[in-house]
Amino acid sequence: MRELLGSLVGTVASLLAASCCVVPSLFVVFGVSVGGLGFLSALEPYRWYLLGVAYLAVGYSLYRLYLRSWINEKLLKKPAIECACEEPGWTSKLSKGATWTALILLIVATFYPYVIEKIYGG
Repeated sequence: MRELLGSLVGTVASLLAASCCVVPSLFVVFGVSVGGLGFLSALEPYRWYLLGVAYLAVGYSLYRLYLRSWINEKLLKKPAIECACEEPGWTSKLSKGATWTALILLIVATFYPYVIEKIYGG
């Protein structure tokens, strides 16, 4: 369940990091005035910090989901311990889905300002 928490933190941080650029662009694309969205530019100085938090959170989730068991089995040669406390299948699927969604949002949030700059030539 820690993986799910990490992916949710990553999702929120990446959405906050992209809020200065993505939201006004979406409103312009759909023809809505963006004059009232000037308050979103207040998050621009914190963009890289938010992206850093998001990358750490998503990285932690990916470590917990995929790398931890591989490191224990392959590198440290520890046998896999079967325990009765394993999570049900739906929580594992939910954690994996949330982590991959957070990673995609994070990549979009990272490169979106540069792509928009190339498109509009600003």
